[in-house]
Amino acid sequence: MFINSFTGNRNTVLSLAESIKSSGLSHAMLIFAKEGCGANFFAKLLAADIINGNEADLRLINEEAHQQVQIIKGSGASGQIKVDSVRAINENVNFSSLGGEKRVVIIQNCENFNTSSANALLKNLEEPKDDITYILTTTDTSKILSTIRSRCQMYSLSQPTMEQAREYFADFDSAEKEEIISIYNGNIGMVKDALESPKRFEILQRALKAQKCIQNGDDYALAKLMYSFNKKKDELVLFFKDMEYICAANLSPSAIAVLNAVTSAKNAMERNANLALVMQNFIIAVS
Repeated sequence: MFINSFTGNRNTVLSLAESIKSSGLSHAMLIFAKEGCGANFFAKLLAADIINGNEADLRLINEEAHQQVQIIKGSGASGQIKVDSVRAINENVNFSSLGGEKRVVIIQNCENFNTSSANALLKNLEEPKDDITYILTTTDTSKILSTIRSRCQMYSLSQPTMEQAREYFADFDSAEKEEIISIYNGNIGMVKDALESPKRFEILQRALKAQKCIQNGDDYALAKLMYSFNKKKDELVLFFKDMEYICAANLSPSAIAVLNAVTSAKNAMERNANLALVMQNFIIAVS
């Protein structure tokens, strides 16, 4: 089974594998994992196993081009899943497959449902068809309607150990590999992004420089670095995420102060506050 290739989480993998073999799999599953721990990747592996697919099927699923696997995800800067996307699911699943094949609907990061899109999904979960399995993924179960949670079998994916992460990246040639694995505490998704994306690696380096500026009390250098993110909200979000990982590795009083400042900045950004003001308040808070 493809899910056997997933790093760690052996109990969850074995439980799902047994359910697939015995035809006892729930019609709807909610897979929870911390960001970077592979919930969406796991969902695709699971979908390939549910349809009894081969390597070619998995490749098409990853390319979001498989006829038996529909993938729904958010759009725009907010990543919100709009009601039209869910209605598209309804149009596609409200008929039986001609060949009796199993079908899977993957809804990625369903914490990004709005009220309309969440309610639009409920009818299908309440009246499931035998040939359709829903796989919902999330990084925050608290943001999901209780009526959706109650209709799903929940599975939690834990972050790999440091040793598992090192084994995963054993063949990856990078001088910075060990440092990055350490910074992200073995979070494979975060490490992979930093190792494979030059832009993502650059943002991490700026976060490390910012931490040094804070430690040295160099407010001018910190301000200059921070304002390089002006009008680049997506990059600033990643910068603050990296600051959280860097500070979490050393919970000194100064690191805790930075974490508090990061939390305030992220909350302000969720309220669509002016980015320049967010950065200015962050610099003041950590000075």
